[in-house]
Amino acid sequence: MKKIVISGYYGFGNSGDEAILKSIVRDFREVDPNIDITALSNNPGKTSNEYNINAVNRLNVKNIAKAIKSCDLLISGGGSLLQDMTSTRSLLYYLSIIKIGLMFNKKIMLYANGIGPINSLTNIKRVKRVIDNVNLITLREPESYNELIRMGISKPRIIVTADPVLTTTPVDEDKVDEIFKEEGIHENGSYIGVNIRKWKYSNDLESQLAISLEYIYSNYKLMPIFIPMYQSDIDVIKITGEKMRIPYKILSKTYEPEELIGIISHMKLVIAMRLHTLIYSSITATPMAGLIYDPKVKGYLDYIGQRAAGNVENISSEMIIARVREIMDNYSDNKNKLENIMKDMKKKAKENVNLAYELMLD
Repeated sequence: MKKIVISGYYGFGNSGDEAILKSIVRDFREVDPNIDITALSNNPGKTSNEYNINAVNRLNVKNIAKAIKSCDLLISGGGSLLQDMTSTRSLLYYLSIIKIGLMFNKKIMLYANGIGPINSLTNIKRVKRVIDNVNLITLREPESYNELIRMGISKPRIIVTADPVLTTTPVDEDKVDEIFKEEGIHENGSYIGVNIRKWKYSNDLESQLAISLEYIYSNYKLMPIFIPMYQSDIDVIKITGEKMRIPYKILSKTYEPEELIGIISHMKLVIAMRLHTLIYSSITATPMAGLIYDPKVKGYLDYIGQRAAGNVENISSEMIIARVREIMDNYSDNKNKLENIMKDMKKKAKENVNLAYELMLD
């Protein structure tokens, strides 16, 4: 029986990161139903119960070392684990897990990672010293490849694939109808999905977005449905809603990835900051206006041929409205183009698990 250990930002209740773990587990079990999977988690009991896997506390060094010592493959990913925008402390944590794998001479794979930004020269040196010794790196978009090359990392095999979440399928229509009924959303209405998050560098985002959504409602009759992906999204969403004089809905909870994808499939388009809201939107080929707060958002939008509305540091209602007009003026063409791109992207997402198995069997 093959054993893998997965390191990532799991057990914190973040929809995007939980979707990554869920997708990795699902894809591995499709290849090998008997595989033994252990995840490092902030909430091991919850993670173990939800995904029917083993889980250890992500800060319990003794148990982490024990799990890695007995595994066939250590996976770091997915998501943007190697970056110092959050903190150097976070970066050092993920590097330390990889160093434990190196200490035990284990096969190590960075699995569909987004790399960077890493701004500190000291941190760049730290990353290169560790990552140059892993066996395989798959990346979720080309910008991350450019970041690795910028840091001088070239020894491991590096392949640009796609985010593993792209292999997720939505719940059926009956489940979406049930959710809409519970949320008080008319199933035959016309909607625009909206996600924003609190961000220290955003400048007047709530007011500019509120103006944009009022325009969209007046001109396209699309009612905003706000989609929280993490509990902290609620506060900034409520501020935006209070600035509007049009009807809107805020989803009452953070739904499972399959449910969110089903919900988004009923949106005409999506305006979003969080990467995985945009990923969920792309799965159903729902055209999108991305609001950039992190290079990973722009990197993904570029990869799937979707133009951003602008950067949240200097966003204006005019920028958001211009992007929405661009989508709506040629809606069918935009949607068809995205559908064709996503067929290829979903194939690329499946490459991650196949490459991981090749590495284990090598």
